[in-house]
Amino acid sequence: MDGEHLAAPQGSDHFRTPVSGSFLAGYYERIGIDPSKFQYQVWDSRSPEIPVGHSFEFVQDPYGFYFGAKFGQRPGIWLIDPWKKELAGAPLIDPVRAELMRYQKIHSDPANAPRLTPEMDGITMETFMMQRYGLSRETIRTMFTPGPGDPFGLGPDVISAYCWSGGVMNRGLGTHSNAFSGGNDGIARHIVKTLIPDAIRGSRTLAGISEGRINFAALDRPGQQTGIRLGATVVEVRHEGEPAKSQFVSVSYTQNGKLYRLKARAVVMAGGSWTTKHIVTDLPATHRDAYAHFHRSPCLIANVALHNWRFLYKLGISGGYWFEGMGCFAAVRRQPTFSTPVKTIGPDSPVVLTVKVLFCHPGLPIQEQGNRGRAELLSTPFSQYELKFREQLTDMFGGSGFNARRDVAGIILNRWGHAHCSPQPGFFFGKDGRPAPRDVLRNASFGRIAFANTDLSGDPSHETSINEAERAVGQLLDGALAG
Repeated sequence: MDGEHLAAPQGSDHFRTPVSGSFLAGYYERIGIDPSKFQYQVWDSRSPEIPVGHSFEFVQDPYGFYFGAKFGQRPGIWLIDPWKKELAGAPLIDPVRAELMRYQKIHSDPANAPRLTPEMDGITMETFMMQRYGLSRETIRTMFTPGPGDPFGLGPDVISAYCWSGGVMNRGLGTHSNAFSGGNDGIARHIVKTLIPDAIRGSRTLAGISEGRINFAALDRPGQQTGIRLGATVVEVRHEGEPAKSQFVSVSYTQNGKLYRLKARAVVMAGGSWTTKHIVTDLPATHRDAYAHFHRSPCLIANVALHNWRFLYKLGISGGYWFEGMGCFAAVRRQPTFSTPVKTIGPDSPVVLTVKVLFCHPGLPIQEQGNRGRAELLSTPFSQYELKFREQLTDMFGGSGFNARRDVAGIILNRWGHAHCSPQPGFFFGKDGRPAPRDVLRNASFGRIAFANTDLSGDPSHETSINEAERAVGQLLDGALAG
């Protein structure tokens, strides 16, 4: 766009620098990721610099709260740096403002950070927030949905309080994380390049791996230790014979309209709960019952290519939050310099504004919220979403100079029907005398089949996916494959 190549995340967007000496630090080193090598675009403009983060998922301080028609504001208003201003000017009644400021006072003091305990898994985040911070249910569902439930795809009314991370608005953390140009696909590319060096053309450097073209012919060559078979959909996995005595696992998959079957000494099921429970056809009743207590919720990531973002700059922000309409927050970000020839950024730079949309329906059961959200996500045509985003951005930013016809170069939607694992109370430590659903699948392999995926941690991040995979492989190496 405008002579520049822009990149943006499809979903997960950032990673933290791991603790030195940790398993994850060693893992990054093995696949060639050196967080110290990440450098980002620097400010270059006659206009004074304002903070811009490395990730859209951490809206950089200062940010704004937008209050629109839901709060009786036509046109709507932006309140910039709302907590510092103690919500002065926000269209809120005094009792609600007092609730929110009491919450902020308690929450902002590190000494008040709650310690996660198994008892917290017995209640929802919403109940916890009411008890600890004195917030009313109405205030939570108006101002904090999804709020602290955001990483788990739904609002605090259905998510276990054990998921509490303390964050409701990610204030000022956007320069404390790293992000590849296309999000965490950069980590996957490093894994592929390490296992199959010829799979990505170019050098084994951040720039080479991130920008190199895929050599599809190298992914699945006969005789190599690692193969990635594209277009192959596994439809059944089961032991040959009794699971406890079986020597092989049968794997059936389709490719190009044909059905194939192979034999494996062991299998790690690294897919999500919503597919694994159907594919492993000899699962015992205990495991089937456990998988019935896994819930997934949808997410829409919209990337809006902009010729410039001066309408944000005029407000003094690079991102903000709102409480009605499509989505809940958005931000622009700095690109890592190894992924672009453009080493600078300013308010007149072409950028991507990334918007996150969740589908919360407070008060409904967790499964119904996920199903209703998926139906909306998958049935809404692109043209309707495009119109909604253009209208909403005009509503929020028209007063600071935004013009959709002039400023929007294009919109790309990434629809994730099962984006987030949404842990309900009892997910982590069990409920009503039943074991925790995840423990049934994590504590041991099922014969020659072990289970991975972030589902089993309850924490939807690439870090937990790596840790769960390491655990699953270890269970097979120490068990079924030990002989």
